[in-house]
Amino acid sequence: MHHGIIVDVLVFLAIAVLVSPLCHRIKVSPVLGYLVAGSVVGPAGLEVISDNESTRSLAELGIVFLLFMIGLELSWDRLRVIRHFIFGLGSAQVLGCGLAATLVLSALVPTLSLPGAIVVGLALAFSSTAFVLQILSERGALTSQTGRVAVAVLILQDLAVVPLLVLIPLLGAGGGIWDMAWGMGIAMTKAALAMVTIFVVARLALRPLFQAVAATRSPEVFVAAALFAVIGTSFATESVGLSHSLGAFLAGVMLASTEFRHQVEADILPIRGLLMGLFFLTVGMTVNPAELVADLPTTAIGVGLLLGIKTVILAALAMAFRFPLGTALHLGLLLAQGGEFAFVVLARAQQNMLLGPVTAELITGVVAISMAATPVLAICGEWIARRRQQATSRPAEPDDETKDLANHVIVAGCGRAGQIVLSVLRDQNIPFVAIEREPLLVETLRKNGLPVYFGDIRKLEVLKAVGGDRARAVVLTIDSGSSREKLVPRLHELFPHLHILVRARDRRQARGLELGGAAAVVPEILEGSLQLSGQVLRHLGTPAEEVSVLLEEYRRDDYAKLELTRERD
Repeated sequence: MHHGIIVDVLVFLAIAVLVSPLCHRIKVSPVLGYLVAGSVVGPAGLEVISDNESTRSLAELGIVFLLFMIGLELSWDRLRVIRHFIFGLGSAQVLGCGLAATLVLSALVPTLSLPGAIVVGLALAFSSTAFVLQILSERGALTSQTGRVAVAVLILQDLAVVPLLVLIPLLGAGGGIWDMAWGMGIAMTKAALAMVTIFVVARLALRPLFQAVAATRSPEVFVAAALFAVIGTSFATESVGLSHSLGAFLAGVMLASTEFRHQVEADILPIRGLLMGLFFLTVGMTVNPAELVADLPTTAIGVGLLLGIKTVILAALAMAFRFPLGTALHLGLLLAQGGEFAFVVLARAQQNMLLGPVTAELITGVVAISMAATPVLAICGEWIARRRQQATSRPAEPDDETKDLANHVIVAGCGRAGQIVLSVLRDQNIPFVAIEREPLLVETLRKNGLPVYFGDIRKLEVLKAVGGDRARAVVLTIDSGSSREKLVPRLHELFPHLHILVRARDRRQARGLELGGAAAVVPEILEGSLQLSGQVLRHLGTPAEEVSVLLEEYRRDDYAKLELTRERD
């Protein structure tokens, strides 16, 4: 093996070991860390890693594995649900942003020909699949409304790469409209036939393949089969002129409806993480800090125009599809950056003499910087969406459901723990009302017929509005420990008759809540451990009655027998 490749791999692994923990400690997305590291160690920086074809090819596998994992999250049934967003909103976004970018480029870059402006404009319409999906995955938002729509738009963009790559040589050759239409028609027909063939073959072959591999009970063979499925479908689509990541996505969709999806996901996840880190590193290597500083005003204007135009167009289109303003702005900011496919399109445009090297370098820098801004844009979009939801959602007020309630239970926090409490209270016909800070969750639970209201329990006016002075008990299942410790003494002082029942993290926190006035505290770690211990004893043959008595002995006197746990807490 060539020593240069070994050095590149060692440097990358060292960066992965250093960057991820550091970013986790300072609460910054690892994507930004890899981008900065790539700019430092790349050809424009310390030249520790060479910008060669081998490194880029390996990095592109990161996108392939990412799209495969996203396919595993989106079964064929889920994909059918968002099909109108794929072909409706996605098509409108590519055409609208492409047209706007073409007009701006024609006005601001007079040296760029109209065919060149069209190609670059459409290239800038693409968003970064790798960055957006990575951030959505980190935040657990892939299945949220914004996440599903973003995935739909990104799928259409991947499909749109095919006709654009076909169009570039036709524009470069100066062909007529009919020649271009004929070439595009043939290319699209081939692409459609190839997708149908791959879809059918994958649907028929993947399940039997994994059934046979699983029967061997060999983890190594199972991992090999997963890698074969990913890389094989990627190679198949690329060989017929389609995006390599599209094939991997189709393979993931096919496997999503099988019983093997979770094991495949667990096996592929570490490989995907490393390759995605390498991809972000190579993107950072395209940024030359010295050149950016030298031409900072032009680059800044380009980045600002790209982000601003795409955000406005995407938000307007999302509102046309009847999304609320907050969600529309969130989606616009999330997809406002340039995409990795822009690098491929710009390189192809240069090869066909549609784009000069100076202009290509400037646009490449603009795209790379806009991609680096994605984590910040995502945070801003999420903040705007949350603020808009809070502005349009009224805090809990006395109404027909709450003004006549008495001796009821108030549940603060409707996460997983809170929803279990609500279910038990409803099944036992005990009157209750719930308070939740997340507007979308409030809307979902109210659609299920539950008396849940938007509000912040830390504002005692909200508690009064839902009958705190008439309630029998309040159950605090909110996650924030510091909020619970501050809130319990205030509740006890203002509503001394109110029984305060609190969820605590551990025994140490439970003791503080009891001193603050809580009537009952359930330390999750201790109680969960007791339940697990009880299951162990039952499986070992201990009678259920003896297990119940034993657990009650441990609970007696505030878990007094758990001395080791007390010391560690």
